[in-house]
Amino acid sequence: MTGRFARPLTAALLLTLSSHSVIGTGAAAQDASAKPAMWIELGTQAGPVPISDRSQPAHLLQWGDQAILIDVGDGAAQQLAKVGVMPADIDVIVISHLHFDHIGGLFGLLGMRYQASLAGASPLVIYGPPGTQAIIDNLLAAFTPATALTRMAAPTYKVHELRDGSRLDIDGIAVTVAGNSHYDLWPDAASRPVSLSYRFDTPGRSIVYTGDTGPSRALETLAAGADLLVSEIMDVESALAPIQSGRAKLTEKDEAYIRDHFTKQHLVPDEVGKLAAAAKVKSLLVTHFGGASSDPAQVPQLTKQIARHYKGPITFARDLDRF
Repeated sequence: MTGRFARPLTAALLLTLSSHSVIGTGAAAQDASAKPAMWIELGTQAGPVPISDRSQPAHLLQWGDQAILIDVGDGAAQQLAKVGVMPADIDVIVISHLHFDHIGGLFGLLGMRYQASLAGASPLVIYGPPGTQAIIDNLLAAFTPATALTRMAAPTYKVHELRDGSRLDIDGIAVTVAGNSHYDLWPDAASRPVSLSYRFDTPGRSIVYTGDTGPSRALETLAAGADLLVSEIMDVESALAPIQSGRAKLTEKDEAYIRDHFTKQHLVPDEVGKLAAAAKVKSLLVTHFGGASSDPAQVPQLTKQIARHYKGPITFARDLDRF
């Protein structure tokens, strides 16, 4: 890799970390000749069960000097190290929703970043749905025993909670936010959590990340014409197999609820294809692989199902793939 991601961490580097705002034009405009934005898949496995060859959901968007971590599944810090990025290199974290598999690595990453930081480093900026501030406040409270043993200043963070329709600028990257249908089965609409999808528009390239969602008209609109759609997928029967084999002790009612959740609050292959086709995206990247298995026929079969609807290029991501 080139640029700051290939250099050891230095005080000068830490002091150059830029700040961000929800509204405005961001910091100085990026060089128009900068390379196109790169999307790196750090973790491609849907939660909650860990497997040996896929990490939990996390993604890295690099453009110019920006390093934006999108979702922070368990093991995210280690996955970042594999692509030459240290926790203190991260400028911004963007969270789609507050399920464990998307934030399970947050505490470790924040702690590592704190330990590698020096006085004068800009606060880390964190964007997420309502409830993100409370998560960060509680994680910082959990820092207390460790920070009491150091002489470093307490870590500082700027949290911005977003909703459907939010727009922001991250140093030249225009970000548009849409609420999706991941919590549509929540029994109480008044207390329903929020799950967000994001569109990142950089000069010359647009990338849309679904996060977890079921079929969603708002997401179709958000993804319209995007260069790359990064979509979750759920292979329902494969994901249910451990439950049906008896390894998970669930009642029939519990299993029925899980099936309903998998089929209505996630995207099955046909729905992935319909989404990509309706949005007329230029290419499709499939991640958050619910039900991923070692069966060599699985990906070709799922690709065929998606291709019934979407005729563009389809790629199933593996950890550390770059796009």
